[in-house]
Formats: sequence, C-alpha cells, structure tokens
Amino acid sequence: MFGFLLKKEIYIKENSMSNTWVFIMAVMILGNFILQMLPTSVFIPGVIIVHLLILLFSYILLKRDKFSDIRANMLFIFGLTVINILVDLNIMSQSLSWIAFGALLMWSMLGGGSSKND
Repeated sequence: MFGFLLKKEIYIKENSMSNTWVFIMAVMILGNFILQMLPTSVFIPGVIIVHLLILLFSYILLKRDKFSDIRANMLFIFGLTVINILVDLNIMSQSLSWIAFGALLMWSMLGGGSSKND
C-alpha cells in the first residue's frame, strides 16, 4: 500500500550518495589543480598537505551524508590518498598504482571495510 514511499526513500538515498561523491570528485580535481601549480621548492610538503586536505574535506562531506557508510568510504578514500601520495612523490610507479587501485576497488566492491560485515 505504501510502496511508493519506500521507492522514494531509496531514490533519495541513492541520489544523496551520488551527490556526495560528485562533490568529493570535485574536491579531488581542485586538489590536483593546486598540485600542478606548486613550485618545486615546496613540492614534497605540498603534496602531503594537499592530499591530507582532500582527505579532510572528503570526511566532512561524508559526515554530512547521513545515508553513507562512513567507515567503508573513508577507508577507500584513505587508501586512494596513500596511493596518490606515493605516486606523486615517485615512490610508486604509475603502472603499480593502477594495480593497487584495482585491488583497492575490488576490496571495496567485495565489502571490505563495511560496517555491515562486523
């Protein structure tokens, strides 16, 4: 009888999550733009600071989204941040970063870090 309410709630939940990730992607793009503008004299601390700021803003955006699993999403973003820092500082090669990203993505898709699995 009230199935339309359930469908509307599911739509709002999915739409809210996708909007949050759009904002997170915008923060990542802005952070990468800032990294391109850094002079070489402050590049190493700049990389670390910019990526940690991206992580902080992602946490703030996810904290505002009441429908998201903040633990799983933050573990994914933390892994992505570590990979990005290692690649930007030339500690990890570009091809190895794609393998690490694929492993991180598969881990996340298979439920890694989800609070529902605990």
